[in-house]
Amino acid sequence: MSKPTLYYALFSPPARACILIAKLIGLDLDLKPVDFAKKEHLSEEFVKLNPQHQIPVLVDSDGEVYVDSHAIVCFLVSKYAGDDQLYPRDLKRRAHIDHRMHYENGVLFQVIKDIVARNIYGGEGEFNPRSLTLCHNAYSDLEHFLQTGSFVVGSELSVADVSIHTTLVTLDLLIPVEREKYPQTRGWMERMDKLLPDNEEINLKGAQALQTRILNCMAENKAKNQ
Repeated sequence: MSKPTLYYALFSPPARACILIAKLIGLDLDLKPVDFAKKEHLSEEFVKLNPQHQIPVLVDSDGEVYVDSHAIVCFLVSKYAGDDQLYPRDLKRRAHIDHRMHYENGVLFQVIKDIVARNIYGGEGEFNPRSLTLCHNAYSDLEHFLQTGSFVVGSELSVADVSIHTTLVTLDLLIPVEREKYPQTRGWMERMDKLLPDNEEINLKGAQALQTRILNCMAENKAKNQ
């Protein structure tokens, strides 16, 4: 039986979350990079897999195609993990994990989308006050989640921690998570850095790639606007 195939780009926090979850459960993926600079995400081959032309995309060993990182990580754990700790069968705990995943997608990741829209495609040379407000509101939410345990849902690691961490690592390079304001979040980030396999090579390297792109665009925009 062939290995599951993941189409990804390392700059993408959601794609990195899928890679890290696979590593945590000992699943060997066939990793297929998608070069956005060459517009491979718009190719006929890729659009057949995902008409939304977004990454990540998982093609399972039976040929079934799955899109959206949250759906993918939950599927991977449910099918391939040796136990259900990362995405439990217990409905109460699962509901809280699902909530944190919705927070990552609907709140935290929206900050990155806002920054990309303004600072890469919108010609802005500084972080917009709206982006900063969205970011610190998201940080405050996460600080609240971490008041009751070592992880975003209680005292055990889950898929939500990995999903949130990949996005937060990227944002932290742009708008730092200050220990004085967000002590629980800073401590959690440090725990996650130690827990995640190949964190520097995968997560930090990918986050730095997106950081560099954004900062370079901001510098270019600022020069044009002078």
